[in-house]
Amino acid sequence: MPYHTLLEGILGRGIMANWRYSMNTIITHILTRRSVRSFTEEQIRDEDLDLILQAATLAPNGMNQEPWHFTAIQDPETLRKLEEKVDGTADSFFYHAPTLILVSIEIGNAYEKEDTACAMTNMMQAAHALGLGSVWCNRINHDPKLGVQLSSFGVPEGYKVTGTLAVGYPKGAYSSPRIPKQGTITYIRS
Repeated sequence: MPYHTLLEGILGRGIMANWRYSMNTIITHILTRRSVRSFTEEQIRDEDLDLILQAATLAPNGMNQEPWHFTAIQDPETLRKLEEKVDGTADSFFYHAPTLILVSIEIGNAYEKEDTACAMTNMMQAAHALGLGSVWCNRINHDPKLGVQLSSFGVPEGYKVTGTLAVGYPKGAYSSPRIPKQGTITYIRS
């Protein structure tokens, strides 16, 4: 028996109709999300930030260890100091977004890349669903020494930054859907 038929029997047809609508909305968001590198100065709403962080904490992770910590920085002065520490210039590595989320993982965790990618993806999708733009910024996690020297920016001792997400309201029009590279999918069927 197909899975959706089984669920209809358990939950009822009305609930399943809503579930199908939700699934279509989820697929639409996955297919239309784009990286945003230009943000307005307007700060995102607290409730939106809370939802984005909740999505991060519910991401799949290796052996359900939840080895992460999320630091949301919205204070302009703290963002400026972090920018100076990372770049040493006024050139913003996070595109002047009003919110920056640092993902840090316990040092020595075997699944740090996988867990970071899942949490970042959940946050980017949540931001898009809320009408916000986001982009994964790699400047910190590409510098292994820097990633463990950020306790003054809310990263706990014994953790290292493995991902950084800039979040805010997109400035200008949202970029048009991209055309995926051809030849990246192979099917092996009977």
